[in-house]
Amino acid sequence: MILGQSLNILCFGDSLTAGFSFVHGLEHLHPYEVAMKATLQAAFPTYKVTTDVQGVSGDQVLTPPGGFLTRMDICFKETHPVSPYTHAVILGGTNDLYQQTSPSVLFQALKEVWAIPLEHKTTVLALTVPECPICENVPVERYDKLNNAILEREKVGSGGDQFHTLDLYHIIPWVSLPEERRKALWDDGVHFSPEGYNLMGQVIARELIKIINKENKIVEKNEEVAREQAALEEAQRIGNFNNELKRRDHYLL
Repeated sequence: MILGQSLNILCFGDSLTAGFSFVHGLEHLHPYEVAMKATLQAAFPTYKVTTDVQGVSGDQVLTPPGGFLTRMDICFKETHPVSPYTHAVILGGTNDLYQQTSPSVLFQALKEVWAIPLEHKTTVLALTVPECPICENVPVERYDKLNNAILEREKVGSGGDQFHTLDLYHIIPWVSLPEERRKALWDDGVHFSPEGYNLMGQVIARELIKIINKENKIVEKNEEVAREQAALEEAQRIGNFNNELKRRDHYLL
């Protein structure tokens, strides 16, 4: 959803959204939002770009025990009416899978979370869940099942025109990366490094740019149709008026 030349993007999730990492042995927050916003602003220099980072470490999608659904509801009851979100980037599921929530149950919980922004005409970009090398109790098949369900939802169009996905799992992998690159992008086997979060923000921004450009074309097309309809109605009004004048002249004669 585009509001004139303003973008207000909700970045929603857990510690991967908060940007949790260790720098020189100390906890540090470096959210992907930083690079995402900079990339978007460079692409749309005349736009006002604002963001809202809502990342809570350890949170789960399934509510309860997690708080994703409650938190999303609060965002759209308290913040959205005052400062409407145009887009929502949503990532969640790492903690749920670690707690042995089944992919099918987790996917249903994600759909409930996505539904809130979609009901408010906010465009959703849903991210697949990245690898978690230290989550040894989660077989890769569980990631595959969940992430395939997320990606398939966009392919079949069941999320509507305002639902989009980005396959973060394959964009920033762990296993398939060369060791040197892995050390640069990953931190502790769960979280990314600041460089990794920067890459994450850039790829999210590039996907949003494609979405926004598409939305702008739709807006322009709708405006063109509205202008054509208004011109047609005006022509009909003038035609009816001229016909009425001719009818009156006929009676006067």
